Amino acid sequence: MSSVEKYTDLHDINFDISVEDCLNNMRPHPKFSHCTFENYIPDENFPTQSMIKQRLIETLSMMKDFNGPASEAPKKRFSLFGGKKDVQKTTSAKPDNLYIDGSYGIGKTHLLSACYNKCERQKAFLSFGELNYFFHYLGVENCIKHFSKLNLLLIDEFELDDPAMVHIMAKFFREINKKTLVITTSNTLPSDLGKGRVDNIENFGKQMGNIVDNFEAVLVNGEDYRKKNKIIRQKVSQDNFLDAFGAYTAVEKSKSKINFEVMNKYLEKNHPFKYFKIPDTVEAIFIDGLRPFIHLNNALRFNQLIDVCYYYNTKIFLKGNCELTDLFPPELLESSFEKKLLRCLSRLDELAVFFKD
Repeated sequence: MSSVEKYTDLHDINFDISVEDCLNNMRPHPKFSHCTFENYIPDENFPTQSMIKQRLIETLSMMKDFNGPASEAPKKRFSLFGGKKDVQKTTSAKPDNLYIDGSYGIGKTHLLSACYNKCERQKAFLSFGELNYFFHYLGVENCIKHFSKLNLLLIDEFELDDPAMVHIMAKFFREINKKTLVITTSNTLPSDLGKGRVDNIENFGKQMGNIVDNFEAVLVNGEDYRKKNKIIRQKVSQDNFLDAFGAYTAVEKSKSKINFEVMNKYLEKNHPFKYFKIPDTVEAIFIDGLRPFIHLNNALRFNQLIDVCYYYNTKIFLKGNCELTDLFPPELLESSFEKKLLRCLSRLDELAVFFKD
């Protein structure tokens, strides 16, 4: 099959998919689908990496035989694996929900994916961004109903940057089936969630208590490669953009090309929770006319697209007259979504090749 035959216009992608299709998509995608505990190599300079690996292996082992309800509500605890645990580790009790806090680049998503691949019971893996959009897509009550059927729910990149999500997550953890084990990763301490962004909302402390008290928070140390490489080192090609598009031969899926403004309108017309259909269909996306975002909603939709492309290892090719660091202007970065947008820049730095006008 020629590369011409492997071209897909993004407008031809069918987003008319069922809730069941969306639920079936809640799993690690190509970038992390082969992750196991065996191929996670802890940094020997940071013992907590080995410890969290072993803790998760033990937790999954305990889940094999757990059938009954939790004996009591989880307690708020912080651990560096140093002291005694007040949890009785028997197969008759559900393991604690775990909140794995650590810096970027230490393998938290790898470990979360390994949990999914190891567990042989009802399970789901999704990013917190996807969970957010799923709440809006299906409704909170229906989400609680669906996730309560699971034995294991894995949430990557837990964050609270929206006041509405504080209320929703408090309700979610208050009402989800207590038999469901929840493991989540984050780069923010539970005590710091929402600080300086949404901590002025009514009953913030009570709402946060309803969320945080559901977890044992485990701190995992490691070298943050984003801090080590403070300067974004975007890959810049000297080739002609159209020549590069023509020369690219899709291998497993297809390639696509779209203008930046057209792409923003295209994303507006489709629900962000279904954006996974894009990297599920194409392996490379060429976007020309790149410019700084003006509207936050467009920036957040683009962020969700890049998130799903990151999990799928999709190749991104960008042509425009702005630097990557200028894609989100200060007025957007100063919003409560700063961490989300900075993560988008970092993932673009990893995925994308840039072409100058």
